[in-house]
Amino acid sequence: MSKLKTLQPRLKAIDTRRLKPVYGEDRRVSGSARVGLKRRVYVRDLGHCCMCDRVVDLCDSELDHRIALQFGGNNAEANLWTLCIPCHAAKSAREASEGRPDDEALKYPVPGAYDNGGIVGI
Repeated sequence: MSKLKTLQPRLKAIDTRRLKPVYGEDRRVSGSARVGLKRRVYVRDLGHCCMCDRVVDLCDSELDHRIALQFGGNNAEANLWTLCIPCHAAKSAREASEGRPDDEALKYPVPGAYDNGGIVGI
């Protein structure tokens, strides 16, 4: 009878030294605070994707950090914008592959974030 071999582990350990721990104000927004924030940003952006200018429904849109928290961004509304799902996926993939903020996304302004003190419609 031959000896049984143990199965090779299928999960790789993640090197957590590379990840910056996020505390306090720099933490990702979640729960009911995120829902309210997503609505405010969606209304500010007039229901359009900020990158491709496509009209998106609130439930089919993504609340995105223009500059991600891991790259020094914050949760201020001036750093948040509405993206459609394809634009958000492409932006996230470029950031993950390059390891820095997406240059393509930084070409687009955040609508209403800096105009007239952040008030839309004046």
